[in-house]
Formats: sequence, C-alpha cells, structure tokens
Amino acid sequence: MYTAYIGKRLIELYNKREQTQHNASSFYKEVYYQLFFDDDRFLQHVNNSKFDQAYKQKKKTPLTAAIRAQALEAQLVRIENDMPDGSFYLGGAAADSTAGTSGQVNSLAIEIPAEDVYASWIGAALGIGVNGGLNLLVDSDAVILALLDGWHWYREYMKQTPSLKPHQINTWNGWWLTNAFGSRFNPDSPFTMRQPTVDTKEGVISLKTQPWIQVIFALAQKLEKPTTAYVYSMSQMNTTLGFVQLQLHEIKHEIDLYNKLVGEISGLDNIKSISEIYETQFGFERACLQGAIGLRAVEPAKLREYMPGFKGPAKSFKHVQENQLFKIYEIWIIAMLNNEQLLQKAQDLAEALNFFSQGERGKKTNAQLVSNFLNSSSRRELVIHATKLVEESNESAQQIDEACDELVKLPKQDFPLFMALLRLKYAVAEAKQTV
Repeated sequence: MYTAYIGKRLIELYNKREQTQHNASSFYKEVYYQLFFDDDRFLQHVNNSKFDQAYKQKKKTPLTAAIRAQALEAQLVRIENDMPDGSFYLGGAAADSTAGTSGQVNSLAIEIPAEDVYASWIGAALGIGVNGGLNLLVDSDAVILALLDGWHWYREYMKQTPSLKPHQINTWNGWWLTNAFGSRFNPDSPFTMRQPTVDTKEGVISLKTQPWIQVIFALAQKLEKPTTAYVYSMSQMNTTLGFVQLQLHEIKHEIDLYNKLVGEISGLDNIKSISEIYETQFGFERACLQGAIGLRAVEPAKLREYMPGFKGPAKSFKHVQENQLFKIYEIWIIAMLNNEQLLQKAQDLAEALNFFSQGERGKKTNAQLVSNFLNSSSRRELVIHATKLVEESNESAQQIDEACDELVKLPKQDFPLFMALLRLKYAVAEAKQTV
C-alpha cells in the first residue's frame, strides 16, 4: 500500500537528517511509539488495533506505562506473526469478505513483509486531513520533513492543552502544513503568530479540519511545481480516490496575481491573505474528479452569479471597489484567461458603459441598453446589443466599438469568463459613481 511507501520515505529522510540507521521496525519501536502512544492520550487512532482496544478500556484500566507497554508488545506479536489485515496493516484489505472494506479482498496469497506493516502506520500518520473527511499523502521531501517536525509540536500542544481531544494527527497535519509553510512561521516558536484553530464542545477542545484550498495554497507556496497526491480516507469504511495531479504552478500564479492586485488597492486596511478569504465552488472530492487540482478546480464560490445565463440578480457588495472578494474573482478569471491585458480592457469598457448609462438624455433607456449588453449570453447576442449601444452613444461609441471587436475574438470557452469580469468591473464603476 502507498502508506507503506510513504512511511519508508520518511524513515529514509529521518536517517539522512539525524545520521541514524533505522529500519521500519526500529523506527516504529524507538521513535514512533514513544511519540504517538507512550502517553495516556494517543496522537493516532488505529481502529481495532491493540492500542485502540487498550484506549477503549481506559475508564476501567487506566493507561499506565505498563498497560501501554503491554499493548505495544501485543501489537508487535500481531505484526510479526499474523497475516496482515486492515486492523493493523493501514490501508490494507479487511480480514474477510463480509467486512466494510471487502472490496480489497482477493484469493491471491500476496506476501506482505512485517517491514511494510510497520511502515504503513508511519505513512498513515503523514496523511494531511482536509475538510470533507479526506487525506492527502504527498511524496515530497519538504512536506514529509515538515510533517515529521510537526508531530513533536502536536505532542507539545497536547501537553499544553489538557482538554484537547486525542487521535487527531491527520487533522493536525493539515493545520501544521498551512502554518509551517506560511511566511510568518517561526520554527522555534510555531504558536506565536498563529494558534491552532479549534472547536469547544462540552469542555472538550478539538482541532478544526482545514479547508482543502488552504492546504493546496500552502503546498503551492512551498513546492510551486506540479506534484502528485494520493487521496483517501481510512475509517470504518475505506475510501480511495487514487492519485491526483496537483498543478501547483497554476495555483502559485493565482496567488502571485492576488498579491499584486490587492497591493494596488489604496486605503484598504487589514488586508487578508488569499487563503484566509478564498472559498471554492467545489468540495475536495468533486474537485478531484476533474482529474487534477489546478485553476479550474479552485473556481471561487458564487462567481457563477456574474456569468451569462445566471438566473437571478448578482450578489451585491457594499463598498465593492474595496472588497477583497472581488479581487479573488478577478485574479481567477485573469489566470484562467492567461492574459493580464484583458483586466485593463474590462475596466476601460466598464467605465465607458457606466458613463453612457449615466447620460442625462434617456437615462432609463441607456441603463436598459447597458443591462442588455452585460447580460449577453453569447457573442452573437453581444454584437446585437453592442450595435444598439453604439447607435445611441456619442462620447463612448468608439471605445465601446473597439472593446467589442476584442471581445468577439475571444475563444468561445473564454467568453463567459470575460463577461463575468466585465460585470464585476461595471459593479466597481457603479460603486465609484455613488461615492
């Protein structure tokens, strides 16, 4: 299983960095166990394992050092002697054909070395949890080492927070990655600038799962190049989406555009990073079904309200010219069109349309002509409405005509995107008019 491969990768990187010679077995016993299970609050939940069984008896039999050692010994016996199944070979098949993960069961007697079983626990502890209940395994030196360092801080945070719910290593990994790959991260004091996000219910604190887009943004800031992630979940019923390409260079381009455009806004206080305000149209599983996580998969939520064919009024924003959400829409469209010059063309055309709509002669008629133009659902419709605009306009006729010449040259698939951008720019122009 891929968990075993990733676990072995971590051991390889650990040995190189720490100048040790661990194999999966020795790392499991001397490093992993000490950190994850040699405490009365475990970092990881392995369903039906000996540690799980001991934890469930915690009220009757406290998890003393002796009890934990017994659980470890019993687990080692299973790993070394029993035929591996999903209860202790993490990501493996169920023990029989009637269990929840029986889809992995077959009649082939595939030998699974104990080293792979040990490594599967370590690899599973590297799963990066995102909202929607899914995890990512990323084969990257930077990611694996960052998560390894984060394990120690998770144990430290557990000690500092007595009421913190245990067993949340994958959720922790998601938060840790967004923190460790951030620009303000201090490896010596990682909680100084940013505290873990938590929920509190009935006196118990639990870590909040990170939005998947924040994890993708964090990976893009650090890796930048395309990489592959294995996407899955392991619980009572295992789910596997398989390998998904992460087009991180596309995401990084979007981040850079956002930073550039937001930096141009004057008088805007408390500017937030793109990951703090970005919401996606799709959940992570739906995004993965597109085959790759790139620009198209991170379409901003509710942008479609501004595209041709949307039924109902577009959502309005107070102080739209200063609203960062509009910048999110803008940068995604420009990144998709791969043409920053279209941003200026949209702005020029929006201002010309707004000037025309405010004309004193036939103001209502002008506004209706502009509305018809902005609601064009095809290039053919656009030409019809543009013709009427030019016939009625004096000062703006040439500017509108030239802009429309560019519009009709756009590829068919890009037309709705540019029209959405134009609508946004027109909303900005209208808002400025009322200031």
